[in-house]
Amino acid sequence: MAEEVQADQPAEAAASPEGAQSAGTNKTKKVNRLNAKELAAKIEEIENTRMTSSKYYKHLLQRKKELGI
Repeated sequence: MAEEVQADQPAEAAASPEGAQSAGTNKTKKVNRLNAKELAAKIEEIENTRMTSSKYYKHLLQRKKELGI
């Protein structure tokens, strides 16, 4: 019976919220919460990686225009 409990634990660990938190640490910050300095850094980062056709990049540019930077 102890073997059954030990066998079930790894499956439960994968479904635990802790696993979801570690996977969610790479989420991007919402565009409307970025200040001007962070916004410029994100735009530069995306331009350096040549991902200028992404929706996130387009949203960053729109936000930059709204802030008047």
